[in-house]
Amino acid sequence: MRKILITLLLALPMGLSAQNAAPEAEQDTAQSLLQSIIGWYDANMNYGSITALMTVESSFIPFPSEVVIPPAAYVASNPGNSMNIVLVVLFGTLGAILGALINYFLSLWLGRPIIYKFADSKVGRLCLLSSEKIKKAEDYFNDHGKISTFVGRLVPGIRQLISIPAGLARMNVGSFVLYTTLGAGAWNIVLALIGYLAHGQADLIDKYNHELSIAMVAIVGVGIVWIVGKRIYKRRKAKNSPKGVKHYGLIGKTLGHSFSQKHFSRKFADEGIDADYALCEVATPESLPAVLANDDWNGLNVTIPYKTAIIPYLDALDAEAEKIGAVNTVKFERRGGHRRTVGYNTDVIGFEQSLRPLLAPYHDKALVLGTGGASKAVTFVLDKLGIEWIYVSREAGPRRLDYAETDAQTVAAHRLIVNATPLGMFPETDGYPDIPYHALTSRHLLFDLVYNPARTLFLAYGEKYGATTKNGAEMLRLQAEAAYRIWTSGKLIRVLPAKPRFCSKLSSAECLRNGFYL
Repeated sequence: MRKILITLLLALPMGLSAQNAAPEAEQDTAQSLLQSIIGWYDANMNYGSITALMTVESSFIPFPSEVVIPPAAYVASNPGNSMNIVLVVLFGTLGAILGALINYFLSLWLGRPIIYKFADSKVGRLCLLSSEKIKKAEDYFNDHGKISTFVGRLVPGIRQLISIPAGLARMNVGSFVLYTTLGAGAWNIVLALIGYLAHGQADLIDKYNHELSIAMVAIVGVGIVWIVGKRIYKRRKAKNSPKGVKHYGLIGKTLGHSFSQKHFSRKFADEGIDADYALCEVATPESLPAVLANDDWNGLNVTIPYKTAIIPYLDALDAEAEKIGAVNTVKFERRGGHRRTVGYNTDVIGFEQSLRPLLAPYHDKALVLGTGGASKAVTFVLDKLGIEWIYVSREAGPRRLDYAETDAQTVAAHRLIVNATPLGMFPETDGYPDIPYHALTSRHLLFDLVYNPARTLFLAYGEKYGATTKNGAEMLRLQAEAAYRIWTSGKLIRVLPAKPRFCSKLSSAECLRNGFYL
C-alpha cells in the first residue's frame, strides 16, 4: 500500500503543470480525478496544513509523508508562490516531531500490554497496526539503541512506529526530540528535493500527463484489488481451519492461589476466542507425561515445582528456554498430522520488564533466594544486565550460600535481593526467607516473585528498613501476555526492556556494559 501511495505522490506533482495542457472537453475521467487532487493541493497547501498533515503522518494514523512534502515543495517551487521550500522542510519536520511525541507519550502512559492489545484490535488494524509491526519496531530499537530514533525515520514501515518503543523504554525526552528532528529533517530534505526536481521537468510532464494519469488510476486499482484479495484469502483460510474449542491450562502442584484461570478466561473472551482454561494439579513429576499426552491441549503454563522437571518430556525447546534450563510455557504444535510439544520461558520477559525501571547504579550485586526453576530465569536476566549474583538456599555449594552464611555484611554488599522461593505465598503467608533484614538500607531493592499476597513478610521487612520493594504481580501479567502471543501466533514476541531512569547519569560505556539503553 505504501508503494502505491508513493507512486501516487510522484504522479500528483507531475500533473500539476498539466492543468491547462488540453482543452476541458478533452479531459477524461482519470484526468478529472487528477485535477481534483491537484486543486486540493493548490487550495490547501500552506505551512499550517503541512504541519497538520505531518503530525498525522508521525502518529498512529497511516498517512505517508511522501504525499505531503514533495507536492508542497513542488508548489513552493512555482514562481510567485508565497511559500519557501526551506520553510516547507522546517514546518514538515515540526509536524513530524509533534506526531512522534504523541506516540511517545501514549506509549509511556499506556504501557506495553495496552499498546499491544490496541495494535491487534479492530481500531488498530484500521490504522494498519499489528503486534508484529510493534514487535518489529521494538526489535529495531533494541538492536540499534537511541540512534534508531534517527535511523528509524529513514526506514519505511518503521518510521511512524519507532516512537512507540522509545516511549515504552522511557527514552530521555530531550534525546528523543533531538534524534527525531535529525531523522525527520533529513528525510524531509530528500522528499523536498524530489518535489523540486519534478518541478524542473514541467515540459516533459506536460507531454505525458495523459499517460501518467492513466497509470496512477491503474496502480491504485491494482492496490485495491490486492488488499481486497488478501482479506478474502485470510477469511477463506480461517473458514477452512479446524474449528472447535481450544483448551489451555496451568500445571503445578498447588494451584489454589493462581490468577491464571481468571486472567486467560477474560483474555479469550475479550479477543473472541472460543477457548477455556483449566487448573491441572499434578502430584508428582512422574505424572507429567500423562498430562502432556492429552491430545486436547493447545497450550499450557507451568508453575512450581515443575519448570525444570517438565523439560525431559518435551519434544523441543526455544533457544532461550534451553539456555535458562526452565520452562513455564508449552505450545502444542500440529503440522501435517504430527504433534509436538515446544517449551518456552516467558518468566525472563516478565522479570526483566518489571525489574529494569527500579534499577540504580549501586544495584550491581544480587542475592537470589532459591534455586528452583524461577531462579534460573532470574539469574539469566541478571547475567544479561551485567549484575553479579549468588544463590542463597538451604544448602551451600558452588556459587551458593546457605542461609546461615548469609550474614549482615553479605546483605549490605548485595543491594538487590530477589525472592525466587514460594515462601510467603498464599495460603502459607507467614513464611519468609531467613536473612538479616536489619542490614537493609534505603539503597536496597527487594523483589519478590510471589504475587499473592501483594505484600509478603519479605517485602514488609524490607519496607521496615527503608528498602524499595516490588512484588511479582506485574511480572506475572507480562509473562502471561507473552505466553498468550506464543499460543496464538506461534512466535515469541520479545518485548523491549524499559530503560532505567538513572542511565542518563552514566557514561555511554557504562550504560552499554550494563545492557542499558542510552
